[in-house]
Amino acid sequence: MPRRKTLLFSTAAILVVFILFHKPMRLVAYSLFTGNAKFTIYAEPKLSSWRPMAPRLYSKNPHPLARPFRFGRALHSDLHGSDEVMGVTAPSFELAWHAEENLFVSEGPVFDKQGNIYFSPIFPVDNSLIVSLEPEHGHRRWAITHPSAAAGAGTPLVLEDPETGEDIIYLGSYDTAMAIDTNGSIIWQSASGLPAIQNGNYLSKHHSFGINYHIHSDSLITSIGDGHLYIVDRKTGSPLLKKPFMLPGAPTGLSNFTVPKRVLDRANADIAHMVPSSGINGNNDAISAVLHGAAGELQKVSNFFSIDSNSGRIWLAATIADEEDGEVDGFSDYAALYGIDLVRNGAVAELRIASITKVPGGTASTPAISADGQRIYIADAYDTVYAIHAQSGDIIWQYKVGDKVTGSIDVAVDNGEIYANTRTDIFQLIDQGDRATLGWKAKLDMYQGGFLQDNFKGLGAEITANGVAFTGAVGVIHGKQKFPMRLGAGLLDRQTGKIRYFADGAEDSVSSTVTAPDGSIYVGNSPLRRVLGRAILGDQHSPAKPRGGISRFKPNSYLSVIKEALWAIQLRLENAAQWQAKAPGSIRDERHQVEALFEQCRHVAPKAIAAGEISPEAWQLIEQTFQTHIASTDDNLTKQAEFAKRLLSRITEGKE
Repeated sequence: MPRRKTLLFSTAAILVVFILFHKPMRLVAYSLFTGNAKFTIYAEPKLSSWRPMAPRLYSKNPHPLARPFRFGRALHSDLHGSDEVMGVTAPSFELAWHAEENLFVSEGPVFDKQGNIYFSPIFPVDNSLIVSLEPEHGHRRWAITHPSAAAGAGTPLVLEDPETGEDIIYLGSYDTAMAIDTNGSIIWQSASGLPAIQNGNYLSKHHSFGINYHIHSDSLITSIGDGHLYIVDRKTGSPLLKKPFMLPGAPTGLSNFTVPKRVLDRANADIAHMVPSSGINGNNDAISAVLHGAAGELQKVSNFFSIDSNSGRIWLAATIADEEDGEVDGFSDYAALYGIDLVRNGAVAELRIASITKVPGGTASTPAISADGQRIYIADAYDTVYAIHAQSGDIIWQYKVGDKVTGSIDVAVDNGEIYANTRTDIFQLIDQGDRATLGWKAKLDMYQGGFLQDNFKGLGAEITANGVAFTGAVGVIHGKQKFPMRLGAGLLDRQTGKIRYFADGAEDSVSSTVTAPDGSIYVGNSPLRRVLGRAILGDQHSPAKPRGGISRFKPNSYLSVIKEALWAIQLRLENAAQWQAKAPGSIRDERHQVEALFEQCRHVAPKAIAAGEISPEAWQLIEQTFQTHIASTDDNLTKQAEFAKRLLSRITEGKE
């Protein structure tokens, strides 16, 4: 090779190495050279080979709300924070609509039995504390405004009233708790006992992550970022504490992470349609407020909490005492898992801290409780998942997944399955009792990434009866940061970790993936990372205008939802039959899930009929067969499973 060419080659090689290992130069390279991704087209998936292989875990509490919910009714799906629902996700789907694009939604929506949608935005332009949409087109049904709406009220909680059977929506903001009927009428409203806040005075520590239900005391509990907990009676809204309970510990300090002003200005301009012109808390900007809140800075709590339906114990992650980090400076560098007991005596309640488990480096994940209440799962600030003994607070095992877990751990009732959502991947772990083993790492191939682009996980996963729902993205991974350029929603196979189906068109979010009564996937839009990527790398790489509000991915076929539900019913009954003699306690919840799955069939059947996918006569036969041969009290579970198999076979073969 001539000397000049050799010199040019060597210089080019040195330049490439410099760009690859010098972070600021890598960003320049991403901006200049990253290519456009192509979407992978997925065929209609076959039925999954996954099945339950052991007696399911279940709560010893017979209360109906002690079980997993059929669809999303609470942040992280249910009272245990399990991120598991009993229904199925549509096996294939498409983007149906984006609605309320001017609202920034940092926590996911929830649903009533009819599929109506409820959510609470942060710093809303119209002062909406809670908004309800209808599911077909995403049109607004109603909204309730409030002066403290800027702080947000987290995810609402939807529960069926035990006396009337009607759904009621419960909401807890920093200064106000409410019960609302599905038509938007306020049933009761009460003050939290904390000082009222007005728009313009919002701080991240004022944010409520949502409200949860305590079965044993029939009360509602709200957790606030500054460490306060307040409790109200479910029926009346009357406060049960003499004053809001304050967790021990100190707020976290500010990190050294900074965003250049030019980047903040561009990112804030991108979401200006979602933020009041008056700004957030004076000179603070919206992007910084969300970044500080997500990082848990200047607050004690940075995620939701869970309540064990077995014992009634409340599990919450928060900071610990200031002096624990070796320096008394008004800030805490460490966090812990708190086990808190609630004792109610008539109109008065008391909170008592029963256990404290230190978590290395702290945690931002919601504690997730196993169905039987024996274990609590949480992740630290580094790369490790922990299983905690519920009685003692001791660590049973720990497992390194190689990267920081973002969001929360998902805990299934079957097969010891738990799911860890890292910055970029989804891992299935199997709880073996005294240790965890790796089941699989998700095979994320939804986009053919352009030059310098990778596929990665968007939102944390939700476990359903036929897979794991998630959102995924393609974009740039830069150290610990990721910048999504294009996103969609997908369904993973629980057996293999492969994508069963994926649809393009989602928006970025810091929320959660939620499954609705009809199998639709919903996302609350909060395009934080994407607008930062547009500001840093250029909006030509992600040209879609940032959208707030809610996005719905609807089923491509409602008959396919029925098929998936019948397949799940067959698997549940076969598993119940196998373990009926050895583990009779789990049969109650197996039957409950069978009924819940068929209720989902009933919910979507009119839509399948209207679409011409099934005849009214065929559906009537399915309903009659279920009622006569499957929903009976007959203990012959094997026979019931066979009837479910026949129904599925006849539908699949087109005989109905």
